[in-house]
Amino acid sequence: MNGCTKGNDSSKAATNHTRSLQNEAKTISYSKKLDTLLETLHIINDENMNSDVRQNKIQDFTQDLDLLLNEPESVEITDGEFAEKFDNKLTVITKSFQLKSGRLNVRVVNYRAPTTLTGTIGDKYTFIQWWSTKQLVHAQMLEDGGPELTTDFVVRDSEHGIQLWLGGYVSIYHPDPVFVDLWELSGQKWSQKSIDVGKMKLPDAWELNKDMNKPIMFENRQHDSIGIEVLDHGDGFLINSDDSEQNLIIEFSKSGEVRIDSEYSTTLNTHSERQSYELIQEEYSKNGMVIKYPQIIKLKDIAKQKSLNQILKTDALEGLQNYADSNSGVHVEIDYEIKRQSERFLSVQYTGIHYVKDAAYPSHMFYTTNLDMKQASRIKLRDLVKVEKPFIELIKSGKITAVQPEQQGLIGDFTKDDLIQLLTNADVTKGSLAEVEMESFSYFTNDSLGMSVPMAHVVGDHAEYEIDFSQIPENIRQNEELWNELSSTEEQSVSTVGSGKLDTVQYEIEESQSFQTTLEGFGKVRFVSTQAKKDEIPKNYFFLLDDREQVIYSFPDLYGNEWWYADEGVEALAFKDVNKDGLKDVIIIAYYETGSGPDGAKPFPIADIYFQKKNKTFITLPELDEALNDQGHNQTIKDVIQYVSKQRINVN
Repeated sequence: MNGCTKGNDSSKAATNHTRSLQNEAKTISYSKKLDTLLETLHIINDENMNSDVRQNKIQDFTQDLDLLLNEPESVEITDGEFAEKFDNKLTVITKSFQLKSGRLNVRVVNYRAPTTLTGTIGDKYTFIQWWSTKQLVHAQMLEDGGPELTTDFVVRDSEHGIQLWLGGYVSIYHPDPVFVDLWELSGQKWSQKSIDVGKMKLPDAWELNKDMNKPIMFENRQHDSIGIEVLDHGDGFLINSDDSEQNLIIEFSKSGEVRIDSEYSTTLNTHSERQSYELIQEEYSKNGMVIKYPQIIKLKDIAKQKSLNQILKTDALEGLQNYADSNSGVHVEIDYEIKRQSERFLSVQYTGIHYVKDAAYPSHMFYTTNLDMKQASRIKLRDLVKVEKPFIELIKSGKITAVQPEQQGLIGDFTKDDLIQLLTNADVTKGSLAEVEMESFSYFTNDSLGMSVPMAHVVGDHAEYEIDFSQIPENIRQNEELWNELSSTEEQSVSTVGSGKLDTVQYEIEESQSFQTTLEGFGKVRFVSTQAKKDEIPKNYFFLLDDREQVIYSFPDLYGNEWWYADEGVEALAFKDVNKDGLKDVIIIAYYETGSGPDGAKPFPIADIYFQKKNKTFITLPELDEALNDQGHNQTIKDVIQYVSKQRINVN
């Protein structure tokens, strides 16, 4: 960590140099293996080549893919990049699990050989890759040409050791059955295990294949559509047909037994409003333009999912057709944040920069997409409110709150007519990045309606304002059905019993790093940074306060509090959904001192992230903290986000 805790000497420098050369050689080796794999895949997919040659190349490809997945460099590529690089012939799912032995990262890779070459049977290959650190990467082929296609999985500790439960589809039957498969880790090898289904009795119309040492398969002959997904608590799968009365719950005990129950199907919607679909990140990268955007997976209605994903992609990449020429000198870098994700609504906010060669300065981009998941359509501001004089007067009355406090008064510079014109046309893009910069957009959170209006560059290019749903009178609202569901999550604001006011004698508040904010699990709160002494050593502590200044949440210790002196306080702080789960996280950089040695008084940065969970708590990930700081990704908030955004982090 910047040489603050460990001595620097020439032998260490020489070792680092040698290690750097070794890493460079490994990178070259990995690159060559990747190029060879891609060439093999090209031959397999070339229908003009001899079919025997292509068939033989499938074995080469799967063997070499197994070897490539054993390379440490392979874990640095994201799921989306992996699939795109291999022409979407691979499906890739990565998750991170906290086990008794520590954090384990697991990636499942499916390869689907061309059906025109192999037919429908025996054309799927499943690999598992697992690692605790980049230096400990392993991979293994689990299914060699079987019919099963894994779509989700669970890793867990059991009495028998680490278990991997795979779930997915068997595509050689109709209607499509689903399967559940069990593997156990022994040493550095996964072995398939039989599943003890006992004397379970299935509901009428369900059939179960339970051959020894094979996946158990479920099908329902009365229904054409069957889905499978991991339960919210991660100890099993939900199997659902197109008749919600006949859903199945498969739960795994620590002893390895399996319980199948249909009685829990009516509680499906109580798990979480987000469980009917999930989001993954996709990325457009070409000619100096990088845009990240979400895509929907696991939605039961495939046609609706395709339509919604097209809207998301089209909106995210709006205007890029004007800059297809690589010589245009345009640089675009845009990321997204999920403002609200629920059964009915998805609200996505995009922010970034747009820079044109020879321009005096870059422009800050802001735009949004709001989806009605039920209707598979966009939602515009005028679909929610009547953009007329009463609404404008409400905005100018001071009941709206600027996301950036310094922009609070800027809305007063607009005339009523200007605001009516801007907001009437909100969320209607005109087709170019330059025009997007002059438009207004809306979004919604769990309890507020947000609006963005263009501003002069000197004050930020745009300004965002939010107003509580409860502050918008019924005579201003449009579409009663939408409003009934929009307001249905207002009860998600803090219900935690307060623990009294903050003891400002013990905890000294750092006002410059304390902010009003909105957190999905808590609603509007004040985030407070403080410093206090523990055993005469200064430490950093953080709290959430409600509007009565009552403490409603105390954060865990910051990484660094355990070892060092926090004399320098908090340097930077940001609220952002880092792991793209729809819940805002807290990023903190604070400066510490060792308090001993010749450099004991020299401050150094420590970065940490508090990840928000669905149960209204925040956690830190010690292994991630260690990597983040040891590798020097702790200098700025941007450093932290760039590093962590490449990881696959699931805290729920």
